Amino acid sequence: MPDVITSAGEVTPQWLTETLRRNGFLDSGSVESVSLNESRTLTVSIISHLEIEYSRDAPSIAPKRLFLKISNPEFQPGGAREYLPNEFKFYNVVSGLMPDPPLPRCFDAAFSEKAGSTHLLLEDLSETHYHPPPPLPPSLAECEGSVDCLARIHAYWWEHTQLGLSVGKLLSEPAVEQIARASADTFNRFADFLGDRLSGSRRKIFDKVIATFPRPWVRLTQAKGLTLTHGDAHSWNFLYPRESQNGRVYLFDWQTWHVHIGPRDLAYMITLFWYPERRARMEQTLLKRYHQGLLSNGVSNYTWDDCWKDYRWSAIRNLFIPVTQWSRGIAVWLWWSQLEKALLAFEDLNCMELIES
Repeated sequence: MPDVITSAGEVTPQWLTETLRRNGFLDSGSVESVSLNESRTLTVSIISHLEIEYSRDAPSIAPKRLFLKISNPEFQPGGAREYLPNEFKFYNVVSGLMPDPPLPRCFDAAFSEKAGSTHLLLEDLSETHYHPPPPLPPSLAECEGSVDCLARIHAYWWEHTQLGLSVGKLLSEPAVEQIARASADTFNRFADFLGDRLSGSRRKIFDKVIATFPRPWVRLTQAKGLTLTHGDAHSWNFLYPRESQNGRVYLFDWQTWHVHIGPRDLAYMITLFWYPERRARMEQTLLKRYHQGLLSNGVSNYTWDDCWKDYRWSAIRNLFIPVTQWSRGIAVWLWWSQLEKALLAFEDLNCMELIES
């Protein structure tokens, strides 16, 4: 397995030439220089934008700009792993199975079992694409592009024969029970931490949902109606074309992909990041566009009522995302606002009706 890059400075012309050649992206010529344009340290990774110059005999299609993503050692201490990291597996196993996927091309993905670290060398699309600066919400046109992108990916993987085999895994009944117990235990600690910051009426909402456990996850034990989902499909993980009428939307940052119901990605994007007024204006319009996109891309036996119900069930599960974020030490400004939005969505979507039915 190739050595894992631990800093942008290790991307030398010789290393990059060998890497691109080994992976089939440079059949002639060589890399002459690598320039670092920008580097930033994020919570879980360090990202760098690289500019590449080639010898004259290199093909014109050789990538001129690359995006390097490496593990942040402060977030992920060195040490052996017992499993392959999700994003590494996605680019080495999953992405190549989908024809012409709406993803940045991956030129190399490496994982060091000994160090527990990874690097990804991706296509840098910053000259042709952008994403809106957080926390500014996306425009309607950007939302439509995101929905179309998700519908295309979800439709391809819808009830795919490899789901639960080479692509992701289905939950077993014991796994569902374990998730339910862990979620309930974590919430109790979360509620104790919040004290009177969580009102009695809202505590009752959680208690009623927990009383239905493991029902919210039982659907995930069988492949029917399931697909490959992104898991963190907020608007800033999409890349939108600068020329909106001439380009496609791409989805990146696949660290949390898994097998789930498709509307889960939309519920994550909408109910955890939008306030009620915006949801009231755009929610059903976008979800209907998504449903039509599934049908147009070959999904059958999935009605609008099925889609809407799956979305509402996803909103129920989303109540526990801020709880999990708190337990993992995520910044309070994120999980506190998402807790409020998740509870408002639960009420607006009349989710109590589902758990009481």
